[in-house]
Order: sequence, then C-alpha cells, then structure tokens
Amino acid sequence: MSPSAPSAAGKTSLTEAESELRILLGDALLDATEDHGQLIARVPPDRRPETLALLKALGFTFYSFCFGVDWPDENRFEVVDHVYSPEDQARVTVKCDVPRDNPRVPTVINVYAGADWHERETWELFGIVFAGHPRLRKLLLPDWQEGFPMRKDYVLRARVEKPWPGEFFSG
Repeated sequence: MSPSAPSAAGKTSLTEAESELRILLGDALLDATEDHGQLIARVPPDRRPETLALLKALGFTFYSFCFGVDWPDENRFEVVDHVYSPEDQARVTVKCDVPRDNPRVPTVINVYAGADWHERETWELFGIVFAGHPRLRKLLLPDWQEGFPMRKDYVLRARVEKPWPGEFFSG
C-alpha cells in the first residue's frame, strides 16, 4: 500500500497524515496526537524507518532533527525525530522508546540523508546505537572523552573535582 495523494488543495493535512499512518502502520502506531500545531506519533523502534519513509512520501521532505531524551526513572530513552513539509508548513514528530540496557534503533539515513549528523550526535551524547549507520564515530567530543554527557546519570567532572559552592556570598 502506498500513501494517498495530497488533498485537492495540494496539501496533506496533519489529520490526513495521521489517518495514513493509522492505515499503513496499524497497531504499530502506538499513539498519535496533535499538539501545538504538530502531529506527534509514537511507534516501536523497529518501525522508525518505515514511519519516516511514509511521512516523506506524504510530503514531509525536510528532516529537521533527531535527539534523545533520558528517562532514568522509567529505565528508557526516547528517540525523537522531527520532519517538516515545506509546502504545507506542517510538522510531525516521531517518537520511539528504547530500553536503557540496550539502546538500539534502526538508522534512517537511507530515508533522510540529513539524519546522518543528528544520529551521530545522539549516539555520541546519549549512547543510543543507530543500527546500520555506516559512520558512527565521534563528532563533537574529544577522543579521550568517556561516557555519554547528556545522560542524567553522567557525573560532571567539575562537580567531583571542585564541589559546587552552594549559596552565594551574601556579604
């Protein structure tokens, strides 16, 4: 099945995009809501490439960004992709949860080449592996850097070497 053509006005509304995702993904579309003028879709990690390919076919041709969110109390990370339709000025966010003990999700660089840098940055800062990515190597941090500084359990060296002074001098 392929996504339907845009509406007669030449635009795919967020409601139409949600309907297409519901039809084509079925139960794999775990949740879909509209918030702040954008569609937010939650899918399992293994359906991430398919979901983004469907959105691209629906006119969401600009890959804005990918990032991670650390939810240590829930023992998971969230991978968030944001795509945009320049013609419709519409935005869709795709979210998927990955476990902290094995944070892996398929790459989408074969769908959006622009995801390359964003996936590398998310891997480097959160430790989320993008399976199938051909160039997962450090982008921002020095080679000697250990750990993943965007994780909430990452220990800041400055806090270990020099304790936070606490209250300011009130003189």
